This record gives sequence, C-alpha cells and structure tokens, in this order.
Amino acid sequence: EFSEAHLIRLCLLLLALVVTKIIGAVELPYTPINDSVVLERVAEPRLPGTVSLRKLRDAWAAKPAFLPGALAYARAALELNRREEDPRYLGYAEASLAPWLGREQPPPEVLLLRASLRFARVDYVGAEQDLRVLIDSAAPEGQVARISRSSIYMSRGDPVAALADCEAAKAHVSRLVASTCTSAARGLAGEAAIALADLDDALIANEGAPISTLLWAHGVAAELAQRLGRTPVARKYFEQALRRMNDANTTDPGLIASYADFLLDEREHARVQALLTPYQRQDTLLLRLTLAERALALAGDRTAADAATGHERRLALRFQEMRARGDLSHLREQALFELDIRSNATAALQLIQQSWAVLREPVDARLYLRAAIAAKRPSAASPVLDWLRKSGLQDQRLATHLATLQTLTTAR
Repeated sequence: EFSEAHLIRLCLLLLALVVTKIIGAVELPYTPINDSVVLERVAEPRLPGTVSLRKLRDAWAAKPAFLPGALAYARAALELNRREEDPRYLGYAEASLAPWLGREQPPPEVLLLRASLRFARVDYVGAEQDLRVLIDSAAPEGQVARISRSSIYMSRGDPVAALADCEAAKAHVSRLVASTCTSAARGLAGEAAIALADLDDALIANEGAPISTLLWAHGVAAELAQRLGRTPVARKYFEQALRRMNDANTTDPGLIASYADFLLDEREHARVQALLTPYQRQDTLLLRLTLAERALALAGDRTAADAATGHERRLALRFQEMRARGDLSHLREQALFELDIRSNATAALQLIQQSWAVLREPVDARLYLRAAIAAKRPSAASPVLDWLRKSGLQDQRLATHLATLQTLTTAR
C-alpha cells in the first residue's frame, strides 16, 4: 500500500546527494580465494519501528513473485542505502524487483522505486523517464513522482522546472512537503528570504510531521539561511535537525555532511571531529572528518595529524576503486579531496567539470569557482557564471570567490 511515508523516503533519496560506498582494506584491495571467506561481520540492519531487513528478505525469498513482499524489502533496502551509503543495499533492492523491472509497463510502485535506483546509479536520464511515465499516468504515484522529479531539476540547477512540479503536486501532499519543495526551488531562483520565511512558518505549524520530512525541511532552511548570510539562524536549524535525528535513532548522511560543511566554514574543526568520528564508514563524512583533522594538525594536534594521514590513504584507495568500477557518483567529493587535501587544483578542476555536466547545485558552483581560482584558470569558470546569471541564485558565500575571479580575469 502506498503512503506518504514512502514518498518522503524516496524523495530524500533524490534530494540528498546519493553516493556509493566501497568497503575495503586500508592498503591494497583484497580478493578472497573463494566464496567461503568471510570479509566482514556486520550488525543485522534494522530500521526504527520495523522488522529487520533480514526478516523482510526471508519473507521475499519465500515468495519472490509476491509483489507486496518484494516492495517492502526493496523500500527497506533503499532506506538503508540512504542512511549507510552502502551500494550493496541497492543490489538487494534490484534483485527483489527483478521480475518486474524488465517489463515494458512495470507496476507504478516498481517504476517509482526504479527511478530511485537509477538516480542512485547516476542514471539521471533514466530516472527522469520513469518519473515522466508516472506523471503522465493516472496512478496516484504520479504526484509523488512530481516531487521526486523536482529534486532532479534542482540538482541540475533548473529552479523554474522544479517549481512547476512542486506547485503541481501541492494539493496532493502535506503542507510541509509542499513548502519544502517550493522553498528549495524558489531559493535556487534568488528568492531565498521569501522562501525561508514561508518554510519557517510551515515548520512551526507542522511539528508532528514524519521525521524524514522534518529533517529535509530543516536542511533546506539551514541552506537558505546560509545563502542569506544568517549564520546563527542556519546553526539553529542544523542543531534542531541533529537533535531530532538522534532522538529518532536514525541517520541522514546528507544532513550531517551539510552541517559539517557549515562547521568547517566556521572553522570549528574540533566540533566537526566530534560530530563525524562515529561515521567513518560513509565516504562523504570521512572526507570531511579528514579536512577537520588536517586543520587540527596544523594547529599542533599530532593525534589528528596521524589520523588524517591514514584517512587520506583510505579515501585515495576508495576513489581509485570507484573509478576502476566506472562509478562516477563521487566526482564532487573527489574534486574536494584533490583540491583541499592533495592541493591538486588541476585534477580538482577536471573532476568538478565532469560533475557539473550533471550536477549544478550551489555547493558545486562554489567548488567549481575555487578550483578554477586555484588552478589560475578563470576562464574555465564561465559555465558557472552563465548558470548564476540564468538561475538568479544569490549566495553570499560566493561573493569572495566571484571577486577573486574578477581580479584574476582583469589581471590577464
């Protein structure tokens, strides 16, 4: 049975940057001699308030042709992928849906899940095609698909198309979902102040919304406040969201990464270290932990220096493994790694240029400008400047980079 809880879980798969994670050794990749070798023992994954993933898997395995059982297992696996950034869960979801995925006209519930799977695999074109089919159908999942498609448009830096989908879905979703969607789109179009005011009102009026909705809304509000230069307000939203997340015994890597970025900008490196130490399995969070450790090392912390060295090696290996697999989902993070950890501006610029072809968010714009400046190639930033003019985005965090870029351009 379809529900708004499923809507939110799927929307968050698209609204947060879906990245993959490779579990491996610190040094050279290890290949077991046979299938009986145990590589890792992990705790049985469990979602708050639900049965374990193993029980859902067993139920599906007992009746693989029973669609409701396959959907339950796939949804749980996708939610765990969002929380753990572990690509194995994507494989579990795909396996359970295999009998329906290859059909010319899969059931609407399967189409919606396939769109999320394709997005996670960096197949944005395929994801949008599935969502378009749903939107053009009479299925109730069509309105959910509009919310999800709006997030694809926002990831591509197209606030006009995103807002159109948000507005079209308004009557079919809760006020907080609608407000978060429209506020994110309007904020990308240069209306951050109005968008933040509307979202703040919606948050106050919807304190009892599902936790995933609240985390999404708080994350968008914090981002809007940062663009406006309202640092204390952004901090308030982040801290409220983290408290809610911890109270609900859940994990939102995208939210945690955004808060870590905020703290890094504020040079609160010890707080970043405390925040991220428990999350070293997630690559996006390990990267930010390493940035904080390097900053602490420069201040004389030898323990942090040793940790940063080890983490740098782990990240380098993971990026190498992903490139060998043809996995392009971490281009943004790898660009940040090359720029701020390896000080390789040329490599960072090449990577963010690749990423910019599919992802055009404010965070990508900032990284792109920084890489172009560090590489002393101001002309390379022209795609970002064109996008800023077209979208109307206003972000105070870009001001310094734009001024530096102008100085470099004039000097040439």
